[in-house]
Amino acid sequence: MKNNIIISVLIAITLSCSESRITSTTSSFPILVLTSDNGSDEYTGEILRAEGFNEFRTDKLSDAKVTLDYLSGFYIVILTEMPLTEQHVEMLDTYVKKGGNLLAFRPDKRISNIFGMTDMGASVSEGYIAIDLNSALGKGITNESIQFHGTADKYELSGAKTIADLFIDAHTKSGSPAVVTNNYGKGHAIAFTYNLPKNIIFTRQGNPEYAGIEKDGIVGLRGMDLFTDGWIDTSKNTLNQADEHMHLLSKCLDYLSVDSRPLPRFWYFPDTLKCLAVLDNDGEDNTEADFEPQFEDVDSMGAKMTIYIYALDKVSKAWVDKWVAKGHEIAAHPNDTEEAENPTWNRMDSILGDIKGQIASKYGLTIRTNVNHWFVWCGRNADGSQNFAAEAILEAKHGIEMDANYAFYDIKSNQPEHYLGSLGTNQGNYIGSGLVMKYADAEGKIVNVYQRYTAVYDQQYNESKDPEGFFNSFKGLMDRSLNNDIYSIISIKSHNNEYYFSKKPLMKMLAYANEKGIPVWTALNLLNFLKMKDEASFSNLVWSDNHLSFSLNSSLKHSNGLTFIVPAMSGGLNVKTITTDGVETPIILKSVKGSEYAFVTVTGGSNFEIDVKYGGL
Repeated sequence: MKNNIIISVLIAITLSCSESRITSTTSSFPILVLTSDNGSDEYTGEILRAEGFNEFRTDKLSDAKVTLDYLSGFYIVILTEMPLTEQHVEMLDTYVKKGGNLLAFRPDKRISNIFGMTDMGASVSEGYIAIDLNSALGKGITNESIQFHGTADKYELSGAKTIADLFIDAHTKSGSPAVVTNNYGKGHAIAFTYNLPKNIIFTRQGNPEYAGIEKDGIVGLRGMDLFTDGWIDTSKNTLNQADEHMHLLSKCLDYLSVDSRPLPRFWYFPDTLKCLAVLDNDGEDNTEADFEPQFEDVDSMGAKMTIYIYALDKVSKAWVDKWVAKGHEIAAHPNDTEEAENPTWNRMDSILGDIKGQIASKYGLTIRTNVNHWFVWCGRNADGSQNFAAEAILEAKHGIEMDANYAFYDIKSNQPEHYLGSLGTNQGNYIGSGLVMKYADAEGKIVNVYQRYTAVYDQQYNESKDPEGFFNSFKGLMDRSLNNDIYSIISIKSHNNEYYFSKKPLMKMLAYANEKGIPVWTALNLLNFLKMKDEASFSNLVWSDNHLSFSLNSSLKHSNGLTFIVPAMSGGLNVKTITTDGVETPIILKSVKGSEYAFVTVTGGSNFEIDVKYGGL
């Protein structure tokens, strides 16, 4: 782990704002994530990075160094789903009793007493949760039930307080909690009765059991096949269901820390924006003369665009150099449509390698983002076994760092009409997320490729003869991100071949983005920003005399700012001043999912010393 954080860790704690907490030990990291031997659920780390909590360490629970003394050096311990030994049960029990904070995903039932629950010997699979808006953690989260994928264990409360209820379906309570909080000894514990990281993966990437299988009747295996047979409740698409689960996790982390040591986080977007748009264009077999008018139109609006091409013989290096110099991106469009109905590992591997070499040879460019022709998605490993992340693993092998092969297209499928969701303003994100995060395999192991979902897809609306719906799908996503904290990085695809249809609504989108002050980027620019955000870290966190001080470490630069946020209130005290390298910074307060935060923007690629002073009114 790159973080090198030295902090004072609070062991004697309470969740009451009126009670004080004391500092008794130190650690290199505030947050420890414990995973199983096989590394499953390492995706917890990706969720923490997406939510901006870059001050964590990951260890395997079985590591010999993971002792009670070791745990006591961490302010919050996150336990992923795994069976526990008696030694582990005793260690975790003592850790919390002595003042530690434990947060667990579908915990071993032998530690249910730590969470104030009694096992009912039953479970709910493929259900829903509904957050209790009257709880301290409910503010700002949706009041609708949201799906989870996987299994949740049923418990009765025996001292715990419910944060979210477990539902059998969207409307029927199970009589058991989905998320609880409990005071235990001098410490505190929060349990998600389901596996949150696995739920996030399956919501974003689809059903792993459908990998490599034609399901929707539309020619070609694609990521959309993984969302068939009712995998998603499309009535919830406008909520960003996966993101709501992650926002709840963030509120839990704040709840365990904010009254004693508020934790800094990195903001989702560049600067203090609440939304971002990305535009790309599949060039297919067109010429540079065909591309020119669209590039000129987009550039005239102050926007930038990525074009994915496979007919390299029709595009000169001089033309590529001209548009790259203007800030646009030229990338490859791998074409495996000859085996679209059964894309194989070996052929896809060869095609990716070939076009990567051709782009490098002709244009001197390195492919870092990708969209396949027809969105062809390889769903099997080299040995033919199913793996819904196989395509992403192949891309990582070839140095591709961002993929946009998941898209909204469901026309003439064998599924119910609009099985991916409503069109137009209420289209939403069927992957349950507006954030761009890395892929994972079915076991929760991270694949080093970002998943960028193509939400606003011209072909869907062209074939529906609905230009207004094309614009409205974009507007709806942007409005919810700006006005309702349903945050989205909105990816638009506008084929050059279909520009006769998309030009007018696309220009409306770009004008609307300009009106709202939202930039339209290339995929590459987004990738570079995310890498800067995820690489940055916090270190040397110290809480003393109502001051939070820490170092912000960043080695990657970007043309836009890197923003961190801190809770606007801690222990009943408000943020009074924030200094960066000794210089006082204007305090910008913003509401995020119902909680107030102070925002500070710095320049990436440098290190900073931050001091946040809290005080009375």
